[in-house]
Amino acid sequence: MSASLTRSLGLLSLRSGSGALAAATTAATAQAAHAIGSTSRVTLGMTLAFSQGPIQRRGYASEALGPISLGNLKPAVPTKNRKRLGRGPGSGRGGTATRGHKGQKARSGNGKPTPGFEGGQTPIMRRFPKRGFTNIHGHEYAPVNLDRIQYWIDLGLLDPAQPITAAELLHSRCIHQVKDGVKILADGATRLRTRINLIVSKASQSAIKGIERVGGSVECRYYNRLSLTALVKPHKWIEKGKLLPLPAEPTKKRDLLYYASPNKRGYLAKRAIGAAIAQRDVESAGPKSSPAAPSTEAATADAQSAPPAA
Repeated sequence: MSASLTRSLGLLSLRSGSGALAAATTAATAQAAHAIGSTSRVTLGMTLAFSQGPIQRRGYASEALGPISLGNLKPAVPTKNRKRLGRGPGSGRGGTATRGHKGQKARSGNGKPTPGFEGGQTPIMRRFPKRGFTNIHGHEYAPVNLDRIQYWIDLGLLDPAQPITAAELLHSRCIHQVKDGVKILADGATRLRTRINLIVSKASQSAIKGIERVGGSVECRYYNRLSLTALVKPHKWIEKGKLLPLPAEPTKKRDLLYYASPNKRGYLAKRAIGAAIAQRDVESAGPKSSPAAPSTEAATADAQSAPPAA
C-alpha cells in the first residue's frame, strides 16, 4: 500500500513541478507515510501533490472559475471576425457600406439579377436566331474518297492484296478518326486502277460502281461503338487477357433494310444469298434413292409364267 501510494504521489509531483522539487516532495511524502496511518497517508499525499499547483490536463473547454450562472455566461470566441458594415466613417466601411453610389446593386431586398439579364435589353441568347435541331439518332461517318485510297496504295501504305477495313485506314493515317464508321465516296473514281476489297460501314452508289469497274468488291457491315473500338483497338482486350466482343448485329429497321439490300452491298444480303445457295444445293442433291421393290402385279405375272414344279 505504501509503495503504490509513493508511486502515485511521485507521478503527481512530476506532473506539477520541476524535477528537483518533485524528488523532494516524493521523499517527504514517503517519510510521512511511514510515520502516520493509512488514512492520514492518503490525505497527506493529496495535500502535498496539489500544493504545487493544479495538474495540467488536456481539455477542449475552459474550466469554470466559479459556479455557472446567467451572470457569467458569454458567447464563444468566433473563429472569424465578422465584417461590420455601415458603422460610421471610422470603421472604414461606413457611408455607402462597400455598395457604391445608387444603382440596382446598391438597393436592399431586390435580390440579384438572373444570369443572362442585361438590364432590360434583349439578351444575346435571344438576339441570335436558332435554326434546325440535333438528330440524336444520326450518325457521323468518316468520308474517304477513292483517289485518296489509290494514292495511299501507290505510297505502299495500304496492301491491296488484303481486305481493307477501318483499322487499316486509321493505322495508315488515311483517316484520322473513325467516328461512327467509314463511308466510301466516289471523288476521283476515274483514277482508281487497283483491284481492292473494301469492308466498311457504307459506300455510295458511284463508289461501288467505280470499285467494281476495276474488279474490286465492297461489303458494307454494321458496327456499333463497341465493335468498332474492338476493330481498330483490339489491344484493349488482348492486354487484359480477355476475348474480343462478338460482331454487332443491327436491331433498328432502318439499319436492317440498309444492310439487307443487295444494291447497298450489305453483308446481310450476302449472307442471305449464301444461305439460299446452300439450301438449293441440299434440295438438288435430295435423299439417296434405294433400289425399288418389284410391284405386286409384276410378281403375280412372274409366278404364273413360271413352269410347275416337278
